[in-house]
Amino acid sequence: MENFKLFIISFIVGLGKIIPGVSGSVMAICFGIYEKVLESISSFNSFIKNRKFMLIFGCGVFLAIVIGSRAIKFFLTNFYLLTMMTFIGMMIPGVTSIIKNVKNEDLNLKRVLIAITVFITLYLFSIANFSEGIILEESYFHKFISLILCGILDAASTVIPGISGSAILMIIGYYEAIISSLANLLTLSNFVYSISILVPFFIGMAIGLILTSKLITYLFKNYRVMTYMLIIVFAIFSIVALIRELIHLFIDPVSIIVGMVFLSIGWIGAYFLEKMFTN
Repeated sequence: MENFKLFIISFIVGLGKIIPGVSGSVMAICFGIYEKVLESISSFNSFIKNRKFMLIFGCGVFLAIVIGSRAIKFFLTNFYLLTMMTFIGMMIPGVTSIIKNVKNEDLNLKRVLIAITVFITLYLFSIANFSEGIILEESYFHKFISLILCGILDAASTVIPGISGSAILMIIGYYEAIISSLANLLTLSNFVYSISILVPFFIGMAIGLILTSKLITYLFKNYRVMTYMLIIVFAIFSIVALIRELIHLFIDPVSIIVGMVFLSIGWIGAYFLEKMFTN
């Protein structure tokens, strides 16, 4: 039963990994497995020690990414607003769960000021004007290097809670290519193209996971409270940034009401899932 429970949690974390704006690592924290995953990937000995746990976790995440990518692409393409509102609702219980890690700690003025400064910096950065995105170069060498760098960036955002790697990939223009490759991975006609995109991307992810996991492990050991406070900042910022991006889609009272209904569905669903798998 415990293995099945871990598999379901891992599947949900995997879905959170590929949903723009949602942080898979925040979901892992909510379900109480984040620190064990972080410990397992921080060193080879830890990975071997927790190999059964990581095998189940890896299978759940992998299946969620391969299977879920098609469904997510479909819903984002055809029901973008309702899908994103549901995802935002799913993120809210996660924030309250993370807050529990610091509610009894000493939140001194210095820590609060750092957290506020980081939030303001993130917000200012998010409203800056970006280009429409990076177009993959025709040269496969350039494409290969670019995708490795994307993988490293995505891995860093995967390990650091509250940051959505998918949202970052959308900003820099690579999300569509990667999610389409994942969705078409089992399609024979697109298999070679999908592999040409995913292999360098996953190489970059492997490099990024190793490097970033060591940094986060160090921060948790030495600055646990401040690290959790910054995680909360990133999580709240993700929600605020997503809502800001969706505001222009609320064109009439009906869209507002329907959007709030789907936000509530996501909120309630995530709340009960958290209760189900953390008790």
